[in-house]
Amino acid sequence: MAENCFECKNKIEEHSIEQSKQCLSKLSDSLVTVSDVQTKLREITEEEALDQFVNTKTGEPSRMGSK
Repeated sequence: MAENCFECKNKIEEHSIEQSKQCLSKLSDSLVTVSDVQTKLREITEEEALDQFVNTKTGEPSRMGSK
């Protein structure tokens, strides 16, 4: 079963040990970057929190869709 590497697009069976290490290292770095971006997207800013508080107090629906 021939599968291609996500990093270099070559066949995995043709990788040397050193090339496998390099590709895995680059792939790992990419995953850490994606994880960092996801964490930042989940954070609620102070302004968003205050807007949510004010909207809840005035009866406006929240950004989560509750009414």
